[in-house]
Amino acid sequence: MKKISLLGLLLFSLLAISCEENDAVKPKELPVPTEEGKQTFGCKLNGEIWMPFQRYRSSPNFNSIPSVWGKLDNGQIRFSVTNQNNYESFSFVIPNVKSEGVYQFQSRFPRKAIEFSPFASVFQKCVNGNCAQYVICDSCENSVTITHIDENNKIFSGTFKVTFLKNGTNETLSITDGRFDIKGIQ
Repeated sequence: MKKISLLGLLLFSLLAISCEENDAVKPKELPVPTEEGKQTFGCKLNGEIWMPFQRYRSSPNFNSIPSVWGKLDNGQIRFSVTNQNNYESFSFVIPNVKSEGVYQFQSRFPRKAIEFSPFASVFQKCVNGNCAQYVICDSCENSVTITHIDENNKIFSGTFKVTFLKNGTNETLSITDGRFDIKGIQ
């Protein structure tokens, strides 16, 4: 019995020592900027690193939602990123993209657009089943630089900084050092 207890204590100690912070959930640095369609995204949200995270991987019985999704079609770029660990997500729309250059995220859809929300670019955060939307602050920073665009392969890359405002309040979120490299769906 003494040997079993000693073995159990040894196994528990090894398990405790091997536990470490998950870099995928709490990353220590932003992804390296690339222009190859590597499905990367990262930014600083109020100074803290924010990156997408996919909690569940694909299995034969479960099709997981990708943590980075994008589309490049007729000069419009759309992309969404989610962090399934903290229930936060970004959705962005960049209209009238003709080539590499500086643009702005679209803040609202036209009144007659058939969309789920009137807001084109949003940050959403859910806590205990309550979800809050943050929309682009019209009088604040809103700049996205497209550094690479490949219409044939549906690849778009760039950097950005933008300020979001919690819908119905004065609470702001400052997004800096943003970067993305996405291969859109065909």
